[in-house]
Amino acid sequence: MHRIAPVFALYMMRRFLLGFGLVFGPIVALIYMIDLLELTRRATRVTGQQADFLTLMAMSGMHLPGLATLALPFACLFGGMWTFARMTRSNELIIARAAGLSVWQFLAPPMLVALLLGIFAVGIINPWSSALNYHYRQLEAFYIKSSTSSLSAVTDSGIWLRQADDQGSAVIHALAASDGGLRLNAVVVFMFDRQETFLRRIEAFSAKFDGDVWTLSDAWVIEPDRQAKAVPVYRLATNLRPDDIQQSLANPDSVSFWAIPDFAKRLEAAGFSATRYLVQWHSLASIPLVLCAMVLVAATVSLRHSRRGGVAMLIGLGGIAGFALFVVSDIARALGIAESVPVILAAWGPAIAATLVGIALLFHLEDG
Repeated sequence: MHRIAPVFALYMMRRFLLGFGLVFGPIVALIYMIDLLELTRRATRVTGQQADFLTLMAMSGMHLPGLATLALPFACLFGGMWTFARMTRSNELIIARAAGLSVWQFLAPPMLVALLLGIFAVGIINPWSSALNYHYRQLEAFYIKSSTSSLSAVTDSGIWLRQADDQGSAVIHALAASDGGLRLNAVVVFMFDRQETFLRRIEAFSAKFDGDVWTLSDAWVIEPDRQAKAVPVYRLATNLRPDDIQQSLANPDSVSFWAIPDFAKRLEAAGFSATRYLVQWHSLASIPLVLCAMVLVAATVSLRHSRRGGVAMLIGLGGIAGFALFVVSDIARALGIAESVPVILAAWGPAIAATLVGIALLFHLEDG
């Protein structure tokens, strides 16, 4: 077995990048058009603040990098299939094998490209796309959902909640939470009227969510130019639902890959579950391995010479394999968020399984 020449390795990398780009470009364009059409359809149903078409185009542009990351495995799969099928049909890979190169040697350059693409997408593109996705969520809430009534945030100083209705708004601060944010400790509430004029401040030992009210225990009500008044139980009306507090926290797609570990620690310290953020982090970390697995799967269905027949069936099976990996990954992610399976298994299991299947199929097809 001979060593692969650097010139041939660079040639393989260039051909794979070309195939990847030819597939990835149209997929991204199609995703943008579909997302823009969906945003336009949703915007036409809104009776409040209307967004013009340029705003919707900008929103789709903000949403696009995150959606494009989901298309990377399919681009690697079909781009690799296109590249390997063309090189097999032109006998380039046949000549490479005759020169003493194994399938593992001429697959190494495309796999290296896939690995670098995954690292670039996770380490460079993801922080940028997460920031854009955060702004997209804000614009979506304003123009599409027409809702800015509730907001949650977790910082080093504790938990901040905001609720608003026709009577005014209230900002709630607590040092810690339990029961998924339905019970708060060391609570301070700042209440404002509809003109955002300060009305009163309420300090309480704890607060419990009771459906349509917050029940504050051992409270003190402090109003401007009035003496503080002790209230054993103070009931504060709320329009929040039980899942609003958790759901209105930063979406996992809006938190950078590098910031997720610290954000998850703050969530857990505040009494919230950080499972969906940990699943997101491990899912992003597994992307380079997923892309390498797609190259292996593409090779197993594209290296068969056309004179041996069955090429169309193998390519169809490759497409089915890519779709199956997407479905299995989505199911495993949902199970991980629901804590039905360990987080690491939910995020890494499909990628490792696809890699092992690709390696096994190549061993079977190429080495007997």
